Amino acid sequence: MPANIRFLLTMAALLGAAAVPNAGAGALRGVPPRVAHQRGLAVVDSLTTAGAWEAAAARAAAVLADDGVDEDLRWLLHQRAGLALQRLGRLDEALVHLEQAVLWGPSEAINHRNLATLLVALDRRGRATAEYGLACDLDPSNCAVRVEFAHVLVDFGQHRDARATRAAAETLCGPDDPLLLRARSRCRLASGDPAAVLPDLERLPELAPTPESGQQLALARLRAGRPEAARLLLAPRWQGDLDDQGLRILLEADAAVGDPAHAVSLALALGEGGARLPRDPLVWSQAALVCLGTGRDSEGLILIDRAIALAPDDPDLRQNRVILLNRLGRAEEAAQEWARVLALDPGRDPD
Repeated sequence: MPANIRFLLTMAALLGAAAVPNAGAGALRGVPPRVAHQRGLAVVDSLTTAGAWEAAAARAAAVLADDGVDEDLRWLLHQRAGLALQRLGRLDEALVHLEQAVLWGPSEAINHRNLATLLVALDRRGRATAEYGLACDLDPSNCAVRVEFAHVLVDFGQHRDARATRAAAETLCGPDDPLLLRARSRCRLASGDPAAVLPDLERLPELAPTPESGQQLALARLRAGRPEAARLLLAPRWQGDLDDQGLRILLEADAAVGDPAHAVSLALALGEGGARLPRDPLVWSQAALVCLGTGRDSEGLILIDRAIALAPDDPDLRQNRVILLNRLGRAEEAAQEWARVLALDPGRDPD
């Protein structure tokens, strides 16, 4: 354990003793309860800064065990505990604390925003939308929260509401604010207008270059009918920092350029990724389709099997496997695979 975290844990034990009823002892005896609670909160914040999430959540809970904690400190402690538990992946436990933070600090916009992000992670979309709305109402000048809400609405497929939320953010953010440019780009791209996205996305790499902004620009160029420009952006990053979405974009762009040999070489190179093997079945599926379109059926079958291993109940992937098996002359296996497709989607058309 790093020395700084050991020190913080020691301090947490000492200060926590003053924060819990009947636990005060030694030099800390006689400390006013509010002071002890404030010290406990300070230790929680220090543990959080150090990334000691487990210890931070435990210390916050220990301070909260005192029913005498003042309301203005109680919501802060619940907030810290909830965020720490969320970082640990203990979402149900985090939900209890973040709901308590809202209960004890209902006028604090940050409490509603924190609860909203957790509800998104739990896929509780209705409540998440409501909490984001409250956060925006309580802090109407906060550009970042509105932009974040717009992204969430795009993810939920609520494109009209996303555009309205983004438009509200435009009145708050500066015209060159990267947060606004990203949100506006996503809304326009999701609405099927890739050409309108390009001006904002072309500016992002200059204002705030990130791997994600490069991928967004590549996708917009691809959807706007400029696959070569998309490929030029992403090809140098093939063995670098491309995530699964970037891999899909590059594979699709390479095939659209009309360079099948190069597209196949990229598709087959996926298996050389080691620890970076794609976890998105659509990457493997896209690679399989590249091979399918160029007559590399054996390689395509290997790639589609990779996709199916990640998403065994996807009838589209299995139907592509049927096509490849038939092209390879393996009719009996193709018939067995088609039976699996129909079991997953009884109304599917073989064509």
